[in-house]
Amino acid sequence: MDTAGILAVLGTSVVKFVLAAAVSYGFNHTFWETVLLLSIGGAAGTVAFYLAGVGVLKRLHARAVRNRDRRIAKGLTPKRVFTRSNRFIVRVKRSYGLLGLAIMPPLLSVPITALIAAKYFHHDRRTLPVLLTAIACWSLVLSMAWGFLR
Repeated sequence: MDTAGILAVLGTSVVKFVLAAAVSYGFNHTFWETVLLLSIGGAAGTVAFYLAGVGVLKRLHARAVRNRDRRIAKGLTPKRVFTRSNRFIVRVKRSYGLLGLAIMPPLLSVPITALIAAKYFHHDRRTLPVLLTAIACWSLVLSMAWGFLR
């Protein structure tokens, strides 16, 4: 394994997880090397974006509350809290929950999945372990799938 190949697979697994196994096989990595690199890259991306997302979302929420209070102090009506998209997101969250989100990393990408988890499941202690377990399972599945296709 060369360093450039390792870094390319790790970067691809953070940005677009579903294609990382193909990149890994392109560098002639073995099946278990591919599983390991996808797991490490996906887990690193998940942890980084989840922790950063929790901090950023707290600041954005504090700013939204501060702006709402300013509007009320000026005698204006506060902006709507429940929009059509908010209702859709809440309905999906209640229907599928954290486990439904755990199947999303290959479809959405690791950063988007981690940010959604930080937004809606930051209070749940199972969030990060569930996401990391899902990343490990998806690494195995995607490595097998791309291994059959090569």
